[in-house]
Amino acid sequence: MTAHAAWLAGEQACERKDFAAAEAHYRRALVLAPGHAPALVGLSTALTQRGRHREAREAAVAAFEHRPQQIPPVLYAIAQRLRYFHEFERLVECLRAPAFVQGAPVDVLARAAVMLSSIGAHEEALAMAHAGVAREPANAATLHVLGNFLLFRGEIDAAEAHYEASLRSDPLLFQNSLTLAGVRTQTTERNHVPRLHEQLAKARRGGQGEIYLYFALHRELHDLQRYDEAWYALERGCQAKRRLIDYRLEDDAALVDALGRVCTPAFVAECSEVQQPSVPIFIVGMHRSGTTLLERMLAGHSLIGDAGETSAFHAEMELAVDLAAPQGPNAETVRRAGEADFDAVARGYARRARWLSRGKPFFTEKLPQNFLNVGFIAKALPQARFLHLVRDPMDTCFSNLRQLFSGAALYSYDQRELAGFYLLYRRAMAHWRSVLPGRVLDISYERLVAEPDAVAREVALHCGVEFEPGMVDLARPAGAVATPSATLARQGFRRDRGQLWRRYEAHLGPLWEALQPAYAEPVPA
Repeated sequence: MTAHAAWLAGEQACERKDFAAAEAHYRRALVLAPGHAPALVGLSTALTQRGRHREAREAAVAAFEHRPQQIPPVLYAIAQRLRYFHEFERLVECLRAPAFVQGAPVDVLARAAVMLSSIGAHEEALAMAHAGVAREPANAATLHVLGNFLLFRGEIDAAEAHYEASLRSDPLLFQNSLTLAGVRTQTTERNHVPRLHEQLAKARRGGQGEIYLYFALHRELHDLQRYDEAWYALERGCQAKRRLIDYRLEDDAALVDALGRVCTPAFVAECSEVQQPSVPIFIVGMHRSGTTLLERMLAGHSLIGDAGETSAFHAEMELAVDLAAPQGPNAETVRRAGEADFDAVARGYARRARWLSRGKPFFTEKLPQNFLNVGFIAKALPQARFLHLVRDPMDTCFSNLRQLFSGAALYSYDQRELAGFYLLYRRAMAHWRSVLPGRVLDISYERLVAEPDAVAREVALHCGVEFEPGMVDLARPAGAVATPSATLARQGFRRDRGQLWRRYEAHLGPLWEALQPAYAEPVPA
């Protein structure tokens, strides 16, 4: 048997979901041809399926080390595994091969560009998207992706033009309709409502395209102050999305319970002494609580780099507990963390931090769900700073409800589940204040937008840097904002974003009722 034949047998076993046989075939291929990159990729996948996370990462890194520079499909397969393990620096290097940019199908370039953007490699992502459009100017997927990157940079007119061009190339690529609904405030004279209704008639019932369109229609009707129609669209969109996802609030309750059991004062007090090359500043809180606004503020400081929303720390925790958890921490990863080697976590994070910091002495990590990792971060990285955005419960939750997330916030499409998760989040943050007094700076969103200069000075003091006027210049052109708040974050400290839920109060009874425990206790400020 040749190495190629053994690899092919491994692929066939994977298709049958016989991952034990697949592992054996891939290992046979590697005996016959050590460094066989496709077999290493396959082995990594099979090991993941068999629950051996560390070995799976080692195989992915070995595939990178033996990557064939001239074979785009193999390079992309390796890149996908590297992204899975959050190996950002290696991922960028893998996709930098000239043969990949020149020879990969343009649709693959679009997906690779999205991978690069997701890890904060915005310039590389933009260049790859431009290369794809240059090769196929009418490719709908690449036009859409390039539109997103232009929007992240604040080039709204250019982004809008690319979304429209993408729709002309593929009228069923309804992601464009959703992004077009949010690039600017819609007016009676300028909106897409008639077109959205026409598109809904063509969309598959209950499919992802219909969901994009209902959320887009909600946004536009909201701007037009047609609130009853806007609510109907939002409700239909949320119902359709909820039917497609697997979420159990009980699982998150078990997670928060586990955090309380494992992260005792004694546990978090015993910290790693591994030094970090830069000081990470973790911005945590609920989605849609103002974390992007605070990130943009800190990015205006000359000493602070912007790493974006990464799962770099979570990736080290996955390795420490030898368990993949793509959706974030869960009760089992927390249980295993009680026996984890936090010096190893710190060393691994230090390696990642050299890339994340972009050479600056401080950098921000803005992944909202890191509020679940605060105790573990404090134990592994005692140098870390924590900034916690606190926003009115109804404002926060309604903003979540009307946002269509991409793979995150699975709790956000049902009012009672959303409120339940919010209460769990509040309980987790209360626990961190109890076991880590003084480590977390609570920042009121309402005060942030009302008194940005004062808040910026308090934030700078907590982070250990001097205040700089650039911190409150959010309209500056520099920097990419790659979140759903990309447009709003460049508009400065707007005070008109609160109480939007009042327009829909008659429909939000379940949310209001379920959130009453949050209003019964004072919101940290």
